[in-house]
Amino acid sequence: MPAPTRAPIKRPPEQRYGAAGFTLLEVMVAVAILSLSLTSLLTSQMASMRATRYAQTITSVAFLADYQLIETEYTVRKEGGWVLEDKFYEGSFADQGWPDVKYKCIVDFLKLPEFTELREAKDETDRANRGESSMVYKSAGDKAFSSLGMVWTPVKQAIERAIRKVKCTVSWKNGSVPEEFIVNTFWADPEKLKQLPGLGGEAKEGDMPGDQPGAAGGGGTSGSSTAGPGQTAATGGRGPAGGPGLGGMRK
Repeated sequence: MPAPTRAPIKRPPEQRYGAAGFTLLEVMVAVAILSLSLTSLLTSQMASMRATRYAQTITSVAFLADYQLIETEYTVRKEGGWVLEDKFYEGSFADQGWPDVKYKCIVDFLKLPEFTELREAKDETDRANRGESSMVYKSAGDKAFSSLGMVWTPVKQAIERAIRKVKCTVSWKNGSVPEEFIVNTFWADPEKLKQLPGLGGEAKEGDMPGDQPGAAGGGGTSGSSTAGPGQTAATGGRGPAGGPGLGGMRK
């Protein structure tokens, strides 16, 4: 009698050998990739936050520097106006809520050189270029430079009184790194330029031919006036009807 055969045992799909799944090595590789991705993302986010914060700080510091320029000008005027010397101001912006931000402002008195210094510098340059003494002026430019000495002193004084150079340096610390923001500007007072003396040469009533009482207008007679420094030379003629020509500029 043959022995009875037994039917094979059927295992459920999840218990079969060779079923799909993740090994420990695959899990470790996936975690490593995820860690690298998150680290790169976090680094970029931190850099973006630092850049945003720095931009906000720079913007605030720029406004503070502009504010201090205006405040310095007000202080100078309150102390008696511009003087013929440098003025220094320093402090912090604690009242504005920025106690760690400092400022230093310099109102620079621009001292121009004397004409003798200018002439010495020009002579030295000419000697270097031509290999000879330039005390004997030869060209038209040399003669014009020589005539500048007659008017340089009042022009120098007017410019020194009318213009100031201002520099404000705002400093703070970005973590442990010191930072600076520098603003340079110029102040000008046109009213002080009016202190230039009248040096003659202005065209006045009666200077031109035909302007004297009883004089008849000529036919095309021209007249001119030589202007002093800082003035405009007026050159013109008389028209056929005795009126001023197109180029006539008179005071």
